[in-house]
Amino acid sequence: MSILLKESVKYKLLTFDELVINLDRLSRFKLPETSYNRVFNSIIYRNLISPKYSQTDIERLSADYISQIVKKIWNESVYNLFGKCESFSACQKALLMLSDLTFKNIDERTKKLICTKLNISPILEKIDYNSSPYNLRFLKKVNEIFKSENITKEDIFTLRIKYALKFPISKLIIVEGITEEILLPVFASKLNHDFNKEGIYILGAGGKSKSPSIYMELKDKLKIPINLLFDSDAIEVFSLIQKNLLQKDKAFIIQNGEFEDILSLNLIKRALNNEYLPVSPISIKELSEYESMCKNIENFYRTRHLGEYKKSKVSKIIAKNVKYPTDITEQIKNLIINII
Repeated sequence: MSILLKESVKYKLLTFDELVINLDRLSRFKLPETSYNRVFNSIIYRNLISPKYSQTDIERLSADYISQIVKKIWNESVYNLFGKCESFSACQKALLMLSDLTFKNIDERTKKLICTKLNISPILEKIDYNSSPYNLRFLKKVNEIFKSENITKEDIFTLRIKYALKFPISKLIIVEGITEEILLPVFASKLNHDFNKEGIYILGAGGKSKSPSIYMELKDKLKIPINLLFDSDAIEVFSLIQKNLLQKDKAFIIQNGEFEDILSLNLIKRALNNEYLPVSPISIKELSEYESMCKNIENFYRTRHLGEYKKSKVSKIIAKNVKYPTDITEQIKNLIINII
């Protein structure tokens, strides 16, 4: 399909908030085939007035056509908000580098979308650094420091280390749940490892049954190593994954229960008592009543009428109470060393 003349295209401009949301979605850690197609298709569906396409029609359009229309809508929106400004900059080159460093086997359609020259520099100048997710912090810092397209891959890795930006990502860890997602970086920091500086990204699978499908989807698409962590009740899944692991990837299993079961008893005791004083404090004996630590903590909430036990909430309580070397058990220490 040929590119339409400017006079025959009618579209609604993107707002500043819409530009930020779309830029965030394009730069997150997600397969480009998903992020770029979803964002570009959405812009055409929501903002292109004439010609009007259904979502099914959009999927049939050529990548060149989609790229040209999105470029027109995006860059005109930026011009409307900020006036005439640089159309291609270091931050866009850095965005391209993120895909190149992280992903492989990208299909030809998506490659054309990735190469669309979107004006993103003025957007980054206006967003707030501290309230932004790490992917946008990374781009904003690139935009502040580098003003030309001469930025190199070495530059962006240096930037990640200096400002603890997490991006570009160098390793993915797939975990079962929120507890590991919250606490692994905290324990690692006490062992002098900063996951944000080292580019280690933790992805919560939402359960052991979902980890294999996530790994199988990603293993042939990522250039970076993937590590998987399982609870002890996932031995069958763990064995299955091991048979399908690529050479660059590793899988680990907790030998004794869940992640909560290898936490320091003194740490859990101190964390809960600090958070919920002056209620009746929990003792080491209570934390040892059941074989499952989650059941012990759940019992603490029930007997003190503290409401529902939520792993995410308790993990954050524990995280802010990690202070001493003894708070990190040998099992957790060895696990982090192996992962890193």
